[in-house]
Amino acid sequence: MPIDAVSVPRACIYKSQHGLLDQVVLGADHIDALATLRVYFNQDPELGGLYTGRSFERFDGSGDRTAVRDQVTAADVLSLSFLSITDGVAVATTVTHAEEIATLLRQLPLDVPMYESPLATYTPESPAHELWRLLCRSGGKHRPVTANKLLARKRPHLLPVYDSQVAAHLGRPDSIWACLWTWFANDPQRATALLDLRTEAGGSDDISLLRCLDVVLWMRTTSDIRRRAQQRYTTGRLRSGHRVLRLRGPHCSWPTQVNSCRKVPSRWR
Repeated sequence: MPIDAVSVPRACIYKSQHGLLDQVVLGADHIDALATLRVYFNQDPELGGLYTGRSFERFDGSGDRTAVRDQVTAADVLSLSFLSITDGVAVATTVTHAEEIATLLRQLPLDVPMYESPLATYTPESPAHELWRLLCRSGGKHRPVTANKLLARKRPHLLPVYDSQVAAHLGRPDSIWACLWTWFANDPQRATALLDLRTEAGGSDDISLLRCLDVVLWMRTTSDIRRRAQQRYTTGRLRSGHRVLRLRGPHCSWPTQVNSCRKVPSRWR
């Protein structure tokens, strides 16, 4: 997870990942990305099933609000369930190490996004990396993923949500922090384009740019999601008579034309 201070400036290491990100944010798949943001952050159940993950940053007023910004709260732990972390995170870790966690969080800025952050923010000696290692003790089956999501909850503008599906889609870069930091650093227009994408999608202006990017990448992991999102949202309208059926597990339930389905379940992640 940490950045090697020597290799980070070499953006060529992440050439394929940067090409994919450019394609999504700036290139041919921009319309797909726009549509998937609208699908994911849709708040109206009449327009289709709702993704629980849309509430991850928003739950309980956010994890970086003034009153709780430097502590991991019960609401932070509960918010992980919106992103499919449901296997019993060890809350005892966040209690036992509460003061250490608070000390490290106080060293991480709230209002400085990744694209404006110095390289030192992400090196192995940084508070961010030290906190990531500490949160990896939080238990569950996928400790690094849990740590990534807790960090994203506490500092959404600085540190990204990152799981196995997004990692696979990006070709498993050595460091997601280095991959994204160099992508932003090598072309300031990328941050601007991502901001424009969020604005154009609407309904997610309060969501961090890193989270919007994560959503787009995660949604792309299933080609059916991309195809249906474009079909249903590029016009800004939905056809009537669509309801939700769970098609392939808890992460992929998609609107299907059925007249007999009356209940609209939520989608995980």
